[in-house]
Amino acid sequence: MTQEAETRRVLDALYSAFLGGDAEGMLALMADDVEVRFLGQGTFHGLPAARRFMAFAGGLLRDVDFRIRELFVDGDVGCCIWEETATTAAGEPWENHGVDVIGVRDGRIAFLHENNDVSLVHRHFPPYVDSEAPA
Repeated sequence: MTQEAETRRVLDALYSAFLGGDAEGMLALMADDVEVRFLGQGTFHGLPAARRFMAFAGGLLRDVDFRIRELFVDGDVGCCIWEETATTAAGEPWENHGVDVIGVRDGRIAFLHENNDVSLVHRHFPPYVDSEAPA
């Protein structure tokens, strides 16, 4: 399998898990030393930190309609242009758009950088505080 085919396979599995609400399925695709960055929330190093953040983020929106507009793959990097609508935990309407940049190494996600409208994140979501992160 070519690197591009492997990257596309991993990205397809990632978004399939995400759209299915399967956080553990997403985490299973990540390398132990994964770097996950969500603009407006933080950068998380390693699976345990990514798992804690995803548990926090999982409760921020409901009735999510996530739409992939374009998915590009070049070697070991993929980019997903997306839009989403939802309702916040506070009951407010949510509409955002962004680009995910994802790197794949040895069949696992090495990094996932989510880029979006940070002003919306700050307006609607509480700041993430990882009580288990080393000081």
